[in-house]
Amino acid sequence: MEIIKTVVIDRTADEAWYIIAEEFDQAYKWMSFVHHSHKVDSSDTVDGAPVAGRVCEFTDNPDGLKAIEKILSYSPEKKQFVFDVVPVNAPRIFPVHKNIVTMSVTALGNDKAEVSWTSNIELTAFGYVLYPFLKFGLSKQFGQVLADLQAYTNKTPAAAAA
Repeated sequence: MEIIKTVVIDRTADEAWYIIAEEFDQAYKWMSFVHHSHKVDSSDTVDGAPVAGRVCEFTDNPDGLKAIEKILSYSPEKKQFVFDVVPVNAPRIFPVHKNIVTMSVTALGNDKAEVSWTSNIELTAFGYVLYPFLKFGLSKQFGQVLADLQAYTNKTPAAAAA
């Protein structure tokens, strides 16, 4: 299942890149559904990437649903990176096995940038049963991720985010 979302934000491409890529481990700052995030301690960091990956915690429960997200490729020159998202502590009937996300930033000029999110989702057998509902729900959720980014950049001065 592929889902593509984009948003235009009032930031330069460099500022947008800094928020989504250079501060990859600090997703909690702008993703409303992430209670806490932190870097993965690993020496297996992709060339140029600031961290090997991150853990996103979705509840205050230490045994609650989390995602381990590992950076697979990272190009500051192209302002594009790819990471995989693997759910942890998910219910047995969780519909998603893995999500490979590509994020990129395109300069639009005049302090505007387009941020894109492309998800390639690997479903579990249960996920295929729910396919139409899942596609609708995940599309809405990923759109909210970019709406959160837009809201964060609107309320946070550029100097504070960089």
